[in-house]
Amino acid sequence: MKSTFSFAHKALALAVAAGIAGSASAAVTDRVYFSAAPLVLVWGTDATGNPAVVSDFVLVNTASGTAGTDLTAASVIPVITGSMTAVPTAPSGNSLYAITNPAAAPAGGGVLTDAGTAGQLDAADTYTAFGLGATTNIGFSAGPQSHSFYVASNTGFDIFAQTGAVAYTGNFNAGSVPLTAITWSMSLSTAATTDAGVSWGGAAAQNPTGAGTGILAATSLNAFAAPTKVFDGTQRTALAAGTILAQSVRFSVQYGLNYNLSMGAGSVSVPVTYTVYTP
Repeated sequence: MKSTFSFAHKALALAVAAGIAGSASAAVTDRVYFSAAPLVLVWGTDATGNPAVVSDFVLVNTASGTAGTDLTAASVIPVITGSMTAVPTAPSGNSLYAITNPAAAPAGGGVLTDAGTAGQLDAADTYTAFGLGATTNIGFSAGPQSHSFYVASNTGFDIFAQTGAVAYTGNFNAGSVPLTAITWSMSLSTAATTDAGVSWGGAAAQNPTGAGTGILAATSLNAFAAPTKVFDGTQRTALAAGTILAQSVRFSVQYGLNYNLSMGAGSVSVPVTYTVYTP
């Protein structure tokens, strides 16, 4: 009897153990998480003239009205519009003169042939004869003073401008050439375009103005003594899937000088810094 009882007890213990093992289970919890930060890429060229270089990679995550965090060490160098030629950081040479409102002339009316260094007035350049009228004058040609930079973004952004210290030479000074005499205007393009072999814009890009006020009306550099909003945008430049170039837009800035001969001969150089801000 004793041995039989012992056998039954062992069988019951095995049955209980088997029941516990049969109900055991295990779980694996996996989590996948992506979060896209608001980014604005500003590109142009670099100090050595390499085209299509993103020199400002801006994290737009700060309070409204403050500059985004620039994740790159360098700053963008703008290009002469329609090219990938860097705007000189140390300007030299003489600007081209344009004849404004020439009267009828037998030889074509003051047409310039820029035969020397491109964009600079020098001894190799020539003009045709031009007639004088009541409104005929001489000014600076606007062409060499159109500068551009490019932006690709996954979010809305603002751009502010501020002038730095002005450098004068010759007869030019703050009295003869005030910043009110230097005109400023900005334009924006999203069209598929190729500038010096670099293709950008098109169907994958959109105007980033959105519900914003867009580009500031034409004014003068005198308006930018303090940081001033020159572009107000609320949507990204990237409209559809594509490359950074395809999702880019071009901001072009036109500078002019209301010059007349009474200002004399000299130069004026004004640095203008464009900074990406949060909307």
